[in-house]
Amino acid sequence: MRDVEKTSVSRHQNSKRKRRRTRRHTAYIALVAVLVIGIGIALSMTLFFNVTDIVVLNETDVPDDEIVRLSGISYQDNLVRLDAAIAAEKVRSRVAYAEKVTVRRIFPSTVEISVEKAVPVANISQSYGYLLVSGSNRVLEELKEAPREGLIIITGYNPAQGTIGMVLKSEDEKRDNVLKTLTAAVSECNNEQIKSIDMTDQSDILVQFGENVEFHMGSAGDAVYKLRLAAKTIEYLTPGRKYRLTMIGNNQISEIPVDAIRKTETGKRRSAAETTAPARTTISGTTTENGTTTTQTTAKPPE
Repeated sequence: MRDVEKTSVSRHQNSKRKRRRTRRHTAYIALVAVLVIGIGIALSMTLFFNVTDIVVLNETDVPDDEIVRLSGISYQDNLVRLDAAIAAEKVRSRVAYAEKVTVRRIFPSTVEISVEKAVPVANISQSYGYLLVSGSNRVLEELKEAPREGLIIITGYNPAQGTIGMVLKSEDEKRDNVLKTLTAAVSECNNEQIKSIDMTDQSDILVQFGENVEFHMGSAGDAVYKLRLAAKTIEYLTPGRKYRLTMIGNNQISEIPVDAIRKTETGKRRSAAETTAPARTTISGTTTENGTTTTQTTAKPPE
């Protein structure tokens, strides 16, 4: 029995030693792994993955080498430490027509700079001329003499800030979303008949189609659908005749010839004038036997 007990204790002690050796071995491996990773990171940020090639995909008129300079990226910069988002914003903030800029790291040693050119979609009327903007409300140019031909003119926006290369800001923040919705809708519809938009009254936005059709589209909600529905309605109108279109509900448009509206308004004004005009009177006098004179007034309706 004693021999059996000694054997059991010996096995228990051997088991403890094995566990201690295993823990020490695991800790050693972890330490080595940490050192290897640390050395790898250090090397990757110093000796490895340095920029040797910069590719520029540029749609703007700004030279490629200027795009590289504006990005702040240089040859031998380290790809791991390169902040692509900051480099892209540097280009976008300094190139007015850079609508979208993407900087991509291609390991082991290449940087790709992609610059998408902004497309002008509207002239925004302001006190000293016009601001040329893209579909994202980005200010591309200041036009002090005349609007850009072939693009719509938007009035009633009241810009508070119009710095070239920056997103347009209004004195009324609600108008920013309305403008963005309208310019995006016009860009998507790509309808050359749309000449101007008056957003002074945000609940009754006026869209001018060509020279003869004024469309009261209501709010800017579902702008794309409304503009397309108006364009479809115009196809059935009498050419050369002026019309006023009005959005009714969510899916109907009423069309009334302008001359009919004028006749109706003229009739209403005439009726109102007849109602409020003073009555014409005639005065007649008679002389009695005692020499006194009496007068009689008779009212007549206006002719």
